[in-house]
Amino acid sequence: MKQLYKWIYIVLGTVFLGIGLVGIFLPLLPTTPFLLLTSFFYTRSSERLNAYFRSTKFYDEYVKGFKKGELTKRQKIKILATCYICIGISAYFAPHMYMRIILGCIAVIQLISMFVIKTKSAEPKDIVIKK
Repeated sequence: MKQLYKWIYIVLGTVFLGIGLVGIFLPLLPTTPFLLLTSFFYTRSSERLNAYFRSTKFYDEYVKGFKKGELTKRQKIKILATCYICIGISAYFAPHMYMRIILGCIAVIQLISMFVIKTKSAEPKDIVIKK
């Protein structure tokens, strides 16, 4: 039975990885939640797959900061912009006022959560120290 769960977790992790990778190129499809699910399922299924996934650029860029509870200012702006575009489109097409109010509450909660999560300074790349 454990072997069956292992294969189910591997399949689910791979499916969510694929959806997450598609989300990199489609602005309305969120990337990070799907990559977090990939990490969750790979952790429970295979040490080798988990180690490989954690060594990828996708993990470093999208998941690592979330797990540490800190994001760069650029990541926060990207998350908020994507969410507000989706919420705005949904509110525009919402047939009832209470749906718009709920979407507005979600937008406020999203904004508050970005203030709660630490902002880390962007790590400088390719610094050359001359002597």
